[in-house]
Amino acid sequence: MPSAQSLVNKFNDLKTLPHVAIRVTQMAGSDSTTMQDFEEVIKLDPILVVRLLRLVNSPYFGLNNQVDSIAKAVVFIGMKHLRNLVAVEGLRNLFKDENDGVQFPRKNIWIHSATVAILAQMISRRIFGEDGEDVFLAGIIHDIGLIVEDQLVNKDLVQVFQGYSNGSQIISDIEDEVIGTNHSKIGRLLAAQWKLPDDVIDAIRFHHRQDKSYPIPSVISILQLAEFMAGKLNYGVVTGRCDPLPHYLTAHLKSKMADYKVLLKAFPEEMSKAKEMYESDDGH
Repeated sequence: MPSAQSLVNKFNDLKTLPHVAIRVTQMAGSDSTTMQDFEEVIKLDPILVVRLLRLVNSPYFGLNNQVDSIAKAVVFIGMKHLRNLVAVEGLRNLFKDENDGVQFPRKNIWIHSATVAILAQMISRRIFGEDGEDVFLAGIIHDIGLIVEDQLVNKDLVQVFQGYSNGSQIISDIEDEVIGTNHSKIGRLLAAQWKLPDDVIDAIRFHHRQDKSYPIPSVISILQLAEFMAGKLNYGVVTGRCDPLPHYLTAHLKSKMADYKVLLKAFPEEMSKAKEMYESDDGH
């Protein structure tokens, strides 16, 4: 059976995040990065330049004057928001539906990941009063390991999904049995390779962990809450399946139920905003 590392190595030989996306992600985590540094890197990717300027001039930011320079755009949206835009742009192609006819198309995984990212950011902001940029990044990238498995061990992954659809096991447990590793381990290795923040890497690695408690709030606890809610809203990787919420979060959710109900009422509007901000011209 393949190891997580061997699958990551093969995947990197075939496809990885574009150089610009990796570089911007790393720069966003450095205190010494200047706006000029960002401008020098971003201008190497004309499509990213267009999307950045379109985003900063969208109704979401409501600016009175048109922004026409990369440097000004970065100032307005902020480094972490820029990092997330670049991550979405870089990941989009990996999630494009290249497996027509397979039972679980990649587009489902992309929609699930986007939903988890939006819910995670909403929880961070509305429940805990934090900016939520790191939890958004964790949400967008948390299932990248499924894409690696789809590309390299597709038949095994189909078997995993079939077992997951028809049973009650957590998906990562079935992956371990069928494939010999799971998407959380693979995702952690890729996130570490891309030099993402440590708490994002840990959240990707342990987002299916049911037997351990984590601080509330933290990137991992918010990611687990968001994934549970996405499943309940029928935005799971497999429609109709929703893993149980870890015990340590069940009490938290009950204690804040009124706040979470308000959050879920606002969710459709946030999804609509996110589509405006992040959806590409071809609908992905």
